[in-house]
Amino acid sequence: MGSSLNSQKQTNMKRLFSSSDSAEIGLLESTLAAAGIECELRNEALSQVIPGVPFQEELWVLNDEDYSEASELIAAWKGNSPAEKQS
Repeated sequence: MGSSLNSQKQTNMKRLFSSSDSAEIGLLESTLAAAGIECELRNEALSQVIPGVPFQEELWVLNDEDYSEASELIAAWKGNSPAEKQS
């Protein structure tokens, strides 16, 4: 008898972006969601649990096939970022 895991499509999550700016991460998460790309935030509560230690929040893409499109959206966003234009 086969496992139900064997019958389901296996996906590997990939880290797409990290930042210490939670507003930036939230904006990018919303941008990806609007494009239909499933993602997950990691490390979002660690700075509250362990005060004084800086943690960067991470944005992970759940499905490998979405990684390329998600990377393009992030690159386009970075190109429009005021911080990038000042450099």
